Order: sequence, then structure tokens, then C-alpha cells
Amino acid sequence: MTMPPALSAAEWNGVLRQQDGLVHLREEFGKLPFSAHAIAALLLYDQPFGFTRQDVQDEEEVSAYCAVMAAQNREAGDRATAAKFELLGARHKERAAKLAALLPPP
Repeated sequence: MTMPPALSAAEWNGVLRQQDGLVHLREEFGKLPFSAHAIAALLLYDQPFGFTRQDVQDEEEVSAYCAVMAAQNREAGDRATAAKFELLGARHKERAAKLAALLPPP
């Protein structure tokens, strides 16, 4: 499935060049009884561009695979490759936690 970007390059450029507008938008959201994190979760929930438990599971599985590959490479004496897998595994684990935090409880 191809997902179009949320904003065009020109829109992103405009928003990022006018940080005061972004600050104002965040301030407006701050008036709601939810945190920015909660608002993001609610807006992404059940949307085709949102996240699912499967996304969390995929990231957790990739993290586990990276741990296995790190151990195998460490045992084989390839510390550089082991370190790369450890770094990637940690990133995937962190991403899984971030995605899970945007989803309702299982």
C-alpha cells in the first residue's frame, strides 16, 4: 500500500520555517484536556495512516532478531557487526514502545 505524505514538501518547509505557527498550534492543542501525546494517539487511532498492534509486534520481533544476530556475531568475533545489530535492536525496541504508547490497551 502506498501512503501519500501527510504534508507536501512545500507545506513541511512552510511549517518548519514558521516555528511560531507550530508553537501556536501546540498551544491551541494545549488548551484541550489531553496532552499532545494523547491527542496524537487519538487522531491516529483507527486511521489507515495510524499504527496497529501488528506494527508493535513487528518491531519487537525485529529487535529480538537483532539480539540473536548480535550474539552470533559476538561469538564469531565480529564485534563491529555485533555492535551494529545491538544498536539496531535497541532502536527497534524503542520504536515498538513508542508505537505501543499510541495504541489503546490490548
